[in-house]
Formats: sequence, C-alpha cells, structure tokens
Amino acid sequence: MVSRTRACFFVMLLCVSLNLQAAIKSSINHSLIEQGESIQLSIDLKNIDGNKIDLTPLEADFEVLGRSQQSSTIIRNGKLDSSTMLVLTLLPKRAGDLQIPSISIDGEQTESHALRVSKVTQPTAVEGGIEMLSTLSSQQPRVQQPLVYQTSLLLGRQIFNATLQGPEITAGQALIEPLGDQRQYQQTLNGRQISVVEQAWLITPQQSGALTISPARLVGQIQTGRQSRSPFSGGFSGFSDPGEMRRIQIAAQGYQLEIEPIPAGFTGNTWLPAENLTLTDSWSSDQFMVGEPITRTITLQAEGVSRHQIAELALPDIDGIKQYASTPDVGQQYENDVLTSTLTSEVTLIPERAGQLFLPEVRIPWWDVKSNSEKTVILAARSISVAAAKNVQRQPVPATASATAKPQDPIGSSLQEPALQNAAPTSATQTRTQPTPINSVGAVPAQTSSVATNDQSLSIGWIALFGALMGSLATLMIVWLLQKRAHQQPLKSDAKLQSGPHRSLSSLKEACHSHNAAAARLALIEWGQQFWPECSNLNQLSLRVSPELREAITDLHKHSFSQKSYSQKTDQAKQRWQGDALWSAVQAYKGKEAADKQPEDKLAPLFLP
Repeated sequence: MVSRTRACFFVMLLCVSLNLQAAIKSSINHSLIEQGESIQLSIDLKNIDGNKIDLTPLEADFEVLGRSQQSSTIIRNGKLDSSTMLVLTLLPKRAGDLQIPSISIDGEQTESHALRVSKVTQPTAVEGGIEMLSTLSSQQPRVQQPLVYQTSLLLGRQIFNATLQGPEITAGQALIEPLGDQRQYQQTLNGRQISVVEQAWLITPQQSGALTISPARLVGQIQTGRQSRSPFSGGFSGFSDPGEMRRIQIAAQGYQLEIEPIPAGFTGNTWLPAENLTLTDSWSSDQFMVGEPITRTITLQAEGVSRHQIAELALPDIDGIKQYASTPDVGQQYENDVLTSTLTSEVTLIPERAGQLFLPEVRIPWWDVKSNSEKTVILAARSISVAAAKNVQRQPVPATASATAKPQDPIGSSLQEPALQNAAPTSATQTRTQPTPINSVGAVPAQTSSVATNDQSLSIGWIALFGALMGSLATLMIVWLLQKRAHQQPLKSDAKLQSGPHRSLSSLKEACHSHNAAAARLALIEWGQQFWPECSNLNQLSLRVSPELREAITDLHKHSFSQKSYSQKTDQAKQRWQGDALWSAVQAYKGKEAADKQPEDKLAPLFLP
C-alpha cells in the first residue's frame, strides 16, 4: 500500500516537472522601474511562429510600444544551436505592483513576471514641470445633451515626440468627436513663461444610465538631466547628458456620470436640450401681391447644441398662400467656450388671393438645461395685406396693320401689291364684286379719274387676278425649294436640342415613371434652363409655363415638402408623389411649344446670309 502511494507521488512530481519544462521561456530586463519608463519582454520562439502570438492579455495594464525579433546561432560541442527571440517593448499604464500575464502560444504558455512601477510626482508647470487639466461642461447631463470635454496642457519645460490622446468611453454609450482646432498660446505664471495647449472634444450621450469617461493623456519624452559618468575617473563628470531621454505619460481627469433620461412631461415632438434658443425671420420685401413670390428667411440659433441635433422646421400651412422651403443651411461654431449651432431656412411664399391673410405662429418646445425646465420659443403670428395682381394692358393694333395681315394666309397677305394693301376688302371675291372701295381709297388721283366702262373694269380685275396668281405660284416655289434644302442639310440647332433638352427630358421621364420627386425637381430645372437660362428654381420656372404644367409643378412642390414640414397626414402611402401628371403636362407643353415655333423654324433660314 505504501509502495503504491509513493509511486503516485513520484508520478505527480514527474508531471509537474514536465509542465515546467514545457513552459515557453521568457524574461524581462527590469523588475523595478519608475512611472513613464518602459521594459522589454523577451520570449523564446523556438519552433514557434511569432506572427501568430496573441498579445491581448497585455493590453489591460501595458501599452505595446514596439515589437522585434532577434536571431542568434551558437556552436555547442560541434553542433549549431539556433534561437529566435521576440522582444516586446512595454509601457505600464499605471503605477503600483503589476503582473505581466502569461501568453498562450500553441497550447503552451510563457512565464508570468512581477513588476513594480514607482509613482513619479510630476512638478507643476510653475516649478518647471508639465500639467494636464480638464473640465466638463456639465456634471448632470440629460440624454443627447452635448458635453464639452476641454483639456489644458501647461508646459513648463520642453517636451519631445509628444502625442495627445483623446478621452474614451469605457462604460455606457456616447459619441466623441474633436471640437474645433487646437489652440496654443503663451501665459506668464508667477514670473515664469508657460506654454498652454488647449483642445476640446464633444461628447454626446446616446442613452441614459452610467457613463464613464476615461481621461485624455499626453505621451512624450523629456530630458532626464542625469549626470553622465566620466570615462577616466569612473565617477560622474558633473555634466548632464543632453541625449538621455525619459518617457512620460500624463493623464487629465476622468469622469463618471449618471445620464438622466428625457422627462416624461416634455410636450415637444423633437427632444432638444439646450442652454438658449432664439427664433427670428426676415423678408425679402414687405409688399405682397398675388402671384409674386417673396422669400422668408427663418433663423434658429441654439446654444449648447451640436449641428446634428437641429431638425428641419415644421411650418404650419397658410390659407391662401403656397410655400416652398429650400434645403436648410446648418452651421456650428465653438468660440469663447460656447457651442452654438444655427439653422437657416429660406421659404418661398406665393399669395393666391388678395386681401388680408394670416400667417400663424411657429412654436418650438425645448428643454432648458440651466433651469431644468421646458420652454417654448415662438415666432409671432403676422397679418399681411396682399394686393391684387397687376393687369397687363396690350397696346391697340393700328387699323392698317390689321387690314394687311390675315391669320389664315400670312404668306399671301405679305405678297399683296401696294394698291391692294391699302384696300379695305379682305378677299379676292370682294375685290372683284366691290371695285368701288378701291377707288375711294385714292389709288388713282381724283384730278385724272374718269368714268370707266364695264369692259375696262373687267380688264383691270383680270390683270389683278393674274398678278395674284403669279405671286402665289412664285411663293409656293420658294417654300418648296427651302423645304428641300432643309431636308438635305439639317440645322445645327437640331444637334443642340439633341444634346440639351433631349437628355434632360430623358432624365425627367425616368424620374416621373419611378415617382422620384427629388430627381424630378432637378431634371425639371435642367430642362427649363435650356429655354430660360435665368431660371434657377421651380418657382421661377412655374411663372413661364402653361397653367397645366404650373399646376403639376405646384403638386410636385407640395409632395416634396409636405412629408417634412407642412402636411399633417399620417398615411405615408397617400403622400407618395405620382409623376404621371407632371410628365403628361411636360409632353403637352412641349408639343404645343413645338407647334407654335414651327413656322418660325421654317422661316428662320430666310434671314441667314
């Protein structure tokens, strides 16, 4: 029985010894260092691929500054013994007693090592040291309330290879982004010149509950100022070595916060925590007229709010006025430790009827983080007086012009002889059956006139009829020749139409058939600029087209902005824009325009040199 116990004990010792021999050899160059100094961890990579080693266990207390491999070959008893060492340069993240954990490699583990890091008290900037301070804009924030984390680095001495690391979120959820540019200036403290470097970050909590912000850090190198040893006496030479550097790491202050949720009693549709909020407007003109567009510029300015938190304004509908809003312009600035965001929205208003019209007020509820209460900013209501549209009076057309021009036969009327142009009759039949008005106009002087016989009247009528027929034949011959020439040599304007309006029409057709309101707006403006280059928006284009197309543009405007600001409907399917009506109106207007311009296009070559 005793022999069996001894046998088991020896087996256990053998297993322990095998495990110790199986452990991967590793070593460190120092076991006691000062804060800011680094150590080297060497790992024997015999028959091991160094690229497959997982260094994650080291990241808790150490920062891996460098990684290299060293190979060596030794001849022992006539045999070559090669070895490869992985050398890791580690920087402790804190002071105190630390443990370098073992690293698992191919089922085996390296040895663990104890390390003591002595805390080094950094002198203040006034004493010739380096300080890093931090502030937070609020200690009791609400969810989605932006927090400004600002650091001030005070340099009382020179620092080399410095790196400023921003704060991190170690618990909770928040967005972090740099805020503004880095600011540097000189300051005198107790008679000493200090360099100050300021940097701010914007931290926005995304949920209520605990939030931990780890501090920003400065990592760099400073001169140690240690005296160098004399090569002759073996002691110190009394001179400092300017090339001897020591690595330092200075941290600012971290914060642990409790983020409060949105108050249950908040009445607004959009949660907006801010320090201050203002809402103003301005007008391009104070004269209102039916059909004349006027631009209203609304400006929302919020302090303590980032540009990502400002939503588009929800403007109420106005009875008797159509309004179209452009894409708002949102800006952000950080000056004098104050974060300010501004939203500027331009709204085009077109009155539809004359008289007194009422513009309702605009209300925006928001949460005052200073008083911890709900407030409402109001853009006051306004009553405007709209004048009727001006009637455009046409100048009367002279009687002689109306007598010489026939809408039914413009070519024939333009080729009449001078004697017939002054005549009152409007057709060849009247000329033959009523010759008396011709003489009454004064075609023949009264002193030489005489009573003509019936045969002479008939002869004059036949001569006039023959002249008119010959003129008509000549005109038809000219028109035929011009048409033949046009078919043989196409006009250059056709090529322009193929490259300009045809392309924009194709884009507009595709947008209408896919019911894409945004794409239809862009294509419609591009199509309109082919005819009216001065048109930069749909408001200007709607004043130049047919009533049918104008109504389709109005419907496009309505559906483009109703889902964002103006409509109170909740059924999104009913609000979806349908592009068939707009495409039909464009096609009808395009066909009508082509029909109206067709005679001009055919006669245009007559004026070519």
